[in-house]
Amino acid sequence: MNKANLVLAAALVAAGVTGVATALLTPATAIAATEQPKVSAKMVKPLKAAQEAMQAKNWEAALAALAEAQAIEPKSPYDAYLVDDFSWRAKVQVKDFAGAAQSLERALGSGFVPEAELGQRYKVLAQLNFELKDYAKAAEFGNKALALSPSSQDIAALVAQSKYLQQDYAGARAVVDQTARSVAKPDEQLLMIGLRSSVEMDDRAATRSAIESLVRHYPAPKYWEDLLNNQLYETKADRDLRALYRLIFDTKTMNKPEEYSEAAAMLLAGGFPAEARRVLDQGIGAGVFTGESLTRAQGELARAKSGADADAKDLPGADKALEAAKTGNEMVATGKLFFSAGEYDKAADAIRKGLAKGGVTDVNDANALLGIAEVRAGKGQASFAAFDAINDPKLKEVAGLWKLYVETTSATPAAVTPATPTPPPGG
Repeated sequence: MNKANLVLAAALVAAGVTGVATALLTPATAIAATEQPKVSAKMVKPLKAAQEAMQAKNWEAALAALAEAQAIEPKSPYDAYLVDDFSWRAKVQVKDFAGAAQSLERALGSGFVPEAELGQRYKVLAQLNFELKDYAKAAEFGNKALALSPSSQDIAALVAQSKYLQQDYAGARAVVDQTARSVAKPDEQLLMIGLRSSVEMDDRAATRSAIESLVRHYPAPKYWEDLLNNQLYETKADRDLRALYRLIFDTKTMNKPEEYSEAAAMLLAGGFPAEARRVLDQGIGAGVFTGESLTRAQGELARAKSGADADAKDLPGADKALEAAKTGNEMVATGKLFFSAGEYDKAADAIRKGLAKGGVTDVNDANALLGIAEVRAGKGQASFAAFDAINDPKLKEVAGLWKLYVETTSATPAAVTPATPTPPPGG
């Protein structure tokens, strides 16, 4: 991810002073000398003039009246509070954000702000300081607002972004994590700040977890692609890569020629030529291959077609072969034949029988294949038992991603073109 994207759009919206509520910009206090606490009599005229000018949106007149009030001495603490409380509102309107922040901070420090309004005022002060790029103060006052409204995601995003921009990545991530735990659906941009923080900390486990959260709540292809690419970097064994490339294919995030080629090679080596053929057909059809890579892909496709044609000849007798199978490995092998041909219900049945029979050489691989067959057959929830039975750590990670896929999509049966033998030349 490019560091030019550090200032996330939603975080900026949350931090922009344009978010100040209109109701906050016009003082509600009616100015009279009999108010409790009391306004000094000599302050009534300029403060009332300022209030009327603000109601009329005449900000320059309001600021002139407030300057007059500010010049009056001596002032009581309450008089000073009212001048500051009026001033920050008018200064926001003329984009004097530094002056507005100073006035609002003094008003908050006076002790006269009603308790019910403290949270909103702290939020505005945090926004103003963020706009001024005083990120330490933005985080300070944002935290005060957050303490009064712990589940406020826009405030949390502002605090996290402020910490991030101070390079306090651990602090930023802590804010994101705490807020995400307290809400049903964390804001997308809040999660993005957590992700960027983990990347900056070079924490691969936390990076994966952050992308998983994005996928879980916002299962867009771009997040799936990030998550699966991250896993691809960590996955080495052919068996595990087959399961992973199948997920990349099913999430429609396979878009590079080398991904199509490597996926097809893994499938061919594992005994799934018809499946390899479908992968290559899609890649070539999508135009991802050009020049020499297209020539190579067409050669790989010819090999896949040859293997698929051979499997297609065995397929009519596969049901009887399953009935006659004596070992778990034979049953699983028949399941692989059905799987490659896209007959996922039959594949799942054969593999399940093989596992029940026992003696399967690679139980983890068989369970992974069983789970994927059930997902592709449109029985996603049924796949969890097979995925959960996997105990190899790396393959279990891939299985967890398949479960996430089921949880975030309404997985429907995969459409498969039945394998048919290629006619011989001149036939």
